[in-house]
Amino acid sequence: MPASSFSISVPDAMARSDFYPGAPAVTVCQTHTAWVFLAGEHAYKVKKPVRMEFLDFSSLDRRREVCREELRVNCALAATLDMRLRSVVADGDAYALAEADVPDAVEYVLQMRRFDEQRTMAALAGRGELGDADVRAVAGRIAEFHAAATVIETCDPAGDVTRAWDHNARELLALADDETAQRVLAADRFAGAFLVAHRHVLAARAGAGRIRDGHGDLRAEHVVLEQPLAIIDRLEFDARLREIDVADDLAFLVMDLERLGAGDAAGRLVAAYRDAGGDPGSDELIAFYGAYRALVRAKVDLLRATQLDDPVQPAVARADAHALLDLAEHFAWRARGPLVLAVSGPPACGKSTLAGELARRSGWPVLSSDAVRKQADGLELSARAPDERYTPAARATIYSELGVRAAAAVERGESVIVDATFGQAPLRALFLDGLGAAGRGRLRAIECCAPAALRERWARERTAHDAHGSDADPAIAARLAADHSGWDELAAVAIIILRTGVGGELLAGQVADWLDTTAGGYTAMGAAGFEPATSRG
Repeated sequence: MPASSFSISVPDAMARSDFYPGAPAVTVCQTHTAWVFLAGEHAYKVKKPVRMEFLDFSSLDRRREVCREELRVNCALAATLDMRLRSVVADGDAYALAEADVPDAVEYVLQMRRFDEQRTMAALAGRGELGDADVRAVAGRIAEFHAAATVIETCDPAGDVTRAWDHNARELLALADDETAQRVLAADRFAGAFLVAHRHVLAARAGAGRIRDGHGDLRAEHVVLEQPLAIIDRLEFDARLREIDVADDLAFLVMDLERLGAGDAAGRLVAAYRDAGGDPGSDELIAFYGAYRALVRAKVDLLRATQLDDPVQPAVARADAHALLDLAEHFAWRARGPLVLAVSGPPACGKSTLAGELARRSGWPVLSSDAVRKQADGLELSARAPDERYTPAARATIYSELGVRAAAAVERGESVIVDATFGQAPLRALFLDGLGAAGRGRLRAIECCAPAALRERWARERTAHDAHGSDADPAIAARLAADHSGWDELAAVAIIILRTGVGGELLAGQVADWLDTTAGGYTAMGAAGFEPATSRG
């Protein structure tokens, strides 16, 4: 009987218990490209008849071909799941499972042993039960897989990555609203700058055989922590999407763990991968690829939102996509580091507000002179510090402490935002001494400025919360502004001057673009960054 004469479709039939021997209960899951039916001891995966820019499952022959490829490529990492190719055939007025090679198949199915979904890396991370031994086992298995994977020869690794970013950005923009489009374009600018700065790194990694036929879709839900460990759903529909730097492959899982709130596990995964002999490159390279993978997943969620008929689920998918855009931005900032970003300016000029917005976007911690001052006395940030905390000697101690703490962050490979006026040369000198040579090479300065009338109004109208710990009233703010000087110790390329009378999001975007294109945010400037500035435009 032709499939067109049936009253229900193959997926509808497979969602029913009576399709399977023993009539087990059936759970149906779906992605933007497949249905998965969980029935009894097995799982059955059926490709959706879809055609997109990056894949084509529109014909039965193509779905058979892709199923065969999926079976082949998953043997190395998921052999214990006993995968096999089956077909669906007409059986009277119903459908039934059959062997893969029957001539009258109406659909093709990948059958595999059903594993315990509570033992995936995603489920364990979600419950807070992902232990060190689990992370080490996963890292070791991935490193072993990468070591045995086919080396891909490429003459233009940076070009290949650029094309992948561009391709994904175009697909994202086709699905994006205006706000999302602006964020995608900002991410694209970041990627372009990073690739220019790291072209030689990518070429060296390609020359060292770090481009391999990898997994291509290494998500936490695809890692099954059974004995032996299995990793499923290796990407099958386009081999070129698997032929990537091992850092890119690993970064997908790093990103997914971060998405699940398991950032510590993500860091331990990278360290354990190195310990197992893998070469993921620098933390900045992992962060770059993490940003890319978050954008890929954002695209998938936006695609999913267009396919769901439920009135609630499309909104959930779009919310997931926006959270992934936030995560991509965090990774992009991480790839710019490690940096010490000094946000300076006279009191009530908006510098603390900007520092907070930069922290929200980047995930970097803020070291505030006001917070350090009040922590010394065990005071709440909104409480007023005693006058003795504002003597020249006390202020000197605070700036030295800010420098030492910022230096410690850089030594750990981390970035930090330092929020202080930095308005007097002797205090800046103490900060630089505490920062040390390595930290000074990572220092970038933002000078916030606003008209005196606006600063006076902000100082007069702000509440204790708005002041972010500052005790400067209008009179003190005016006095400190009159004595304020800029970062004459730094070369002009290490400084940006911002007019802070506009929104924090716009200013943060300007800082990101400046770091990417002007300030050399990816490479330490060394001692040259501390020659006196010759221009301050």
